[in-house]
Amino acid sequence: MNIIIIGFMGVGKSVVGDKLARILNMQFIDMDTEIEKREKCTIPEIFKNKGQDYFRDAEKKLIKELVEKDNFVVSTGGGIVTQSENCKILKEQKHVVFLDADVNTIIEHVCNEMEKRPLLKESKNLQEKVNELMIERYNDYKESSNIMIDVNNKNINEVVSQILVYIREYMIL
Repeated sequence: MNIIIIGFMGVGKSVVGDKLARILNMQFIDMDTEIEKREKCTIPEIFKNKGQDYFRDAEKKLIKELVEKDNFVVSTGGGIVTQSENCKILKEQKHVVFLDADVNTIIEHVCNEMEKRPLLKESKNLQEKVNELMIERYNDYKESSNIMIDVNNKNINEVVSQILVYIREYMIL
């Protein structure tokens, strides 16, 4: 069994995924970190030097590889749903969790790490840009997931607990 966590940048996919993996005694992989390791450079550097399309192809290759493995909690990048092939792969999985947050929560979480966010870094109006990207992606997040968790005004433990309840009550491990 794998659990895949999707959602917009800054919703807590990595910290929630890491904690969930430790509780369930599963391996954790953050796709963005794994791509950076494989490419030997940061995501902003990949975007700058090789382009967003190159990054999205690396992301697609990695998600295909990871769904073939077992006993993983996977934290995807926020843009995983921008590729229709990735959405198809996600829809075929049994345990895909969408961490949902409103624009204000996202801005609060990403405003201190803008240099890590190539799609937001150059934006003159952060709220407008986040809202625009959310509108583009929101339905794909919903359609690609089996469970949706509202993370607004919740801490990591509350979010992880909700995921655990869902997995234990509604899905066979």
